[in-house]
Amino acid sequence: MSNILVVEDDTSMNQVLAETLTDEGYEVKTAPTGDIALKLADHNKFDLAISDVRLPGMDGVEVLKRMKQMQPGLKTIVITGYASADTPVRAIREKVDDYLFKPFSLVYFLNSVERTLAREEERESKFSLVQKIFSVFGRSRDDVLSELVEERQSAFRGLYLGSRSGYLSRRAASEVYNKLEILEEMFRAVLNAPEPSAKQIKDLQELYRDLSDRIASLELGAPEAENDGIIPPEHMTALYEAIKSSQIGLDDLQYAPLLRKTPDQRFETLKELLELKRQLWPGLTETPAS
Repeated sequence: MSNILVVEDDTSMNQVLAETLTDEGYEVKTAPTGDIALKLADHNKFDLAISDVRLPGMDGVEVLKRMKQMQPGLKTIVITGYASADTPVRAIREKVDDYLFKPFSLVYFLNSVERTLAREEERESKFSLVQKIFSVFGRSRDDVLSELVEERQSAFRGLYLGSRSGYLSRRAASEVYNKLEILEEMFRAVLNAPEPSAKQIKDLQELYRDLSDRIASLELGAPEAENDGIIPPEHMTALYEAIKSSQIGLDDLQYAPLLRKTPDQRFETLKELLELKRQLWPGLTETPAS
């Protein structure tokens, strides 16, 4: 079972989270400060670190950043009870895996933990299902295009964590997602090209990077506006709520553009993908025009 570190200076909250995780079979250690958390990380290997933002001394985002430097591959979750435009942006830049606002239910908390710790085999299984009916991108190409894939994931992470944290309003999330769908067409064109040029790859990397920078510049609670993009407002609202309510995770979100444009009939023998499409796009019964 996974090893988890909980960093929380509120003794009662620390105890509740630790006991909840222990009851689910996880191995759990706790720390009231960032300094103690880093000392524990010196002597223990963790699969997941969960930290409140407000701690004595260094804050939770900085603690998680330093822990990831010590233990590459560590999964991380930020917890906060305070709305701040700075914290979500920092969490996005430090590649935090999830962002939870207090108060939250223990079921919501456990769903986040389970999704964040999803085994690599589960991710590979879903990827294999998608590969059966789509040419997404082959693992053999990952080394060649690794930087592009990383920039793409960073942009999707910005949308996911921005929505989870409330940093992105529905309107702002809609703006970001519409641009992601446009870039996704270019991404697949590059991946499916026999020999994509270095310039093609670099140009697309820059577009993803520019979008990530745009996410960082959006204001918290930006006013709602009519969606003038390619996604109908009601569909974008459903996707936004699915992200906020933990119905889907970051990995799921990256399949949203592909599944949105695919008719249900193509999933006749792949019910898992049809279910994922319905989670991402509830109420969508027809394939939108490309």
